[in-house]
Amino acid sequence: MGLGRRTLIIGVAGALVLGSLPATASATTWRYLTIKGLSRAGKVPWITAQIYDPAAKKSWPVMGRDNAVAKLPDKRTYEIYATLARNEPGESPENTVVLATYKLSKGHDHVTLSAKGGKAIDLSVGDPSVQGRIRVHVRHGAMDFTTDDVPGRLYAVPVKRSGVTFSQGSTWTGSGTLYRLGTSYSAGIPAGVTQHVTKADLAEVKVTYRSFSDGMKVNPRCRGTAWGGDDELWFDAPTTLTEYVQPGAACKRELWYESSSHPLFGNVTLATRTYAKGTAPVETWNAAVFGPAAPGGYRTGDQLHYTPVNLLSDAPGNWGFDQFTIANVKLQAGTKALGLDAYEPDVTLGKSATTYHLDVTATRDAAEATLSDRVQVSWVFTSARTSKKTVLPLSTVRFAPRGLDDRNAAAPGSTTEIPVRVVTNPGATAHAVTTLTVEASTDGSKTWQTLPVVNGTVSVTNPAEPGYVDLRATAVDSAGNQVTETVSRAYRVAG
Repeated sequence: MGLGRRTLIIGVAGALVLGSLPATASATTWRYLTIKGLSRAGKVPWITAQIYDPAAKKSWPVMGRDNAVAKLPDKRTYEIYATLARNEPGESPENTVVLATYKLSKGHDHVTLSAKGGKAIDLSVGDPSVQGRIRVHVRHGAMDFTTDDVPGRLYAVPVKRSGVTFSQGSTWTGSGTLYRLGTSYSAGIPAGVTQHVTKADLAEVKVTYRSFSDGMKVNPRCRGTAWGGDDELWFDAPTTLTEYVQPGAACKRELWYESSSHPLFGNVTLATRTYAKGTAPVETWNAAVFGPAAPGGYRTGDQLHYTPVNLLSDAPGNWGFDQFTIANVKLQAGTKALGLDAYEPDVTLGKSATTYHLDVTATRDAAEATLSDRVQVSWVFTSARTSKKTVLPLSTVRFAPRGLDDRNAAAPGSTTEIPVRVVTNPGATAHAVTTLTVEASTDGSKTWQTLPVVNGTVSVTNPAEPGYVDLRATAVDSAGNQVTETVSRAYRVAG
């Protein structure tokens, strides 16, 4: 084999399948390792494994029906992370996680992995109305080996190993109910994982996931070292779930969404949090108005960096994006256009204090029923050479309409009160807002009506017929920084 790519040999039911791996030097001396396995009943299992080199932090995937053959560089000690699976007619399906180390010494070595010492991963939530799925992670350095199955079919062979963590995350779903359990162990695979809980042992949080498009589905997720198995939990939106969560386990809350009828796919995300046992505050996700949250952007010396992110964050402040959104970015110094756009986020500025105009437009590539189909933000700010990284003095305007239903709609002919607040870029110096002008349009931004701001709130008289309300605001602070923000289809009017 020549230079450029190297191959991986995988044994599948007696056949050899070649998989590509990264390029390597021609001086590599290749060795072979054949992995065989025994199930807990002493029968030949399916093998799915990762061969990991802790020193190089590289891994090689292998799999096979009765054996798996890996092609590995040189003589060295490797870690083998494997799942031994049985699913033959007349047998109870099961998966056993095995971790072993092996020092490769010959031209072609053989090792047998056994599931006979496997201990059950025994979990329950005391609720017969739900069904569960467990995902197991075994981690070491850059290695993250994953196995998942339903409760009662997962086992793991105990082993002590410094630097290795073992975690399980399980999700249990029923009508309007979602359980999340997560536990992590250090220094190897424990001698059995047992966790039996009831609702009283967990944190209870009621979450409403609103809709902003027809045919919308949502997938609430937790991300963290002790979570997993929720990637395929899709629910029709809008929906309200009562979630029972493992207390004290750090969870980065995410909500992925998709639409069956429109090109729409993205997510909103909340900072990592933990829940205490008992009733937690009610949460609402996907609440209009969707617009820019923290604007981001900074300057170091004469280099300005800006990336158009979080342009479709929901009213509670969960940061969001849509993979079918087109972002257009323009930066000007007076009448001079500077080379900044969504794909080249860095530009060199002059050293002197100059007034800049930064314009961003986000357009959803979606059909008529989608909210915030076009969001425009225009900033005016002054910047000069900095001695260190300095956050740009940008702000955004946040709208949080009251009284919308779970489809983010107001009743025709009703009045909607909208709290309005100006949010400063995190890390930038906050200046008092000297001017705040808010406008609304009910005819697709053809005409605008100025709305008085009273105690931080405006009132919109919604049209008598179904449609949409657009919102526009301009804020100026005491340092002269300005933002003008326009949201097309900020919320819906529907009977």
